[in-house]
Amino acid sequence: MVMGSWCTSFPTEEWSVSQFSEFVNYFKTLREGTFGGHLDGIDFDWEGFCKETCLKGDCSCDWDDKVCSNKSPEELAAGVKFTRTDSHGVDYQMECYIMPTKATIQVIAGITHYMKQAGFVVTLVPMSTAVYTSKGDSSAKQNLRNEYVKWRKNTFESQEVDLMEMVDGVLLQWYSGFDASLCILSDDPHACSCDNVELLDEENYYPNVHNNSRHGPDKTGFLYVYKDYEKQGGNMWPSTWP
Repeated sequence: MVMGSWCTSFPTEEWSVSQFSEFVNYFKTLREGTFGGHLDGIDFDWEGFCKETCLKGDCSCDWDDKVCSNKSPEELAAGVKFTRTDSHGVDYQMECYIMPTKATIQVIAGITHYMKQAGFVVTLVPMSTAVYTSKGDSSAKQNLRNEYVKWRKNTFESQEVDLMEMVDGVLLQWYSGFDASLCILSDDPHACSCDNVELLDEENYYPNVHNNSRHGPDKTGFLYVYKDYEKQGGNMWPSTWP
């Protein structure tokens, strides 16, 4: 059973042992009463959200490197507001995405620990920004993400556990369009550089330039432009690009 999704809120305060027990008991009730005993366990799919989540109405979440990048996980969880102006000059009040905090990982680790004790399966589906290195976070505000690795060790009833060792599997979501400002925060000049080796652009080699007009039965390629009339937005691909 999948827990959450993008823009579904997750805990920002730590849980007690009694809350973990309540969770496991509720899962057992759901498993038997609703699913006929046919659930192996849970899959954590919590990622990022804002206080007014997309699933409850219009989404007011967004990310601005200048506003959001230098905020600590706790500052983001408290709510960081900024204004975004669209192409028509209309201002929108936005809030930086809230990412996992130390408390969030404590809740996930605790649920995992007690669910495993009860004999159930637990898997993770974190964003790539939340699991990408074994190195420690030396930043003053702990804003280099990597939350699932950074806070993976927790103690429950005097027993230290490691979230990444407890889970039965991890499916990494590679977010090519959202880096949570890691590119500008990294001190590695090649952290987000395109260092791919150029190949000959001939028929027998993989072309390094995509020509959108070459492909498709009508030679128009794939969908390369759309417009959202309701929100006055849209996006367009060029006809060719590297």
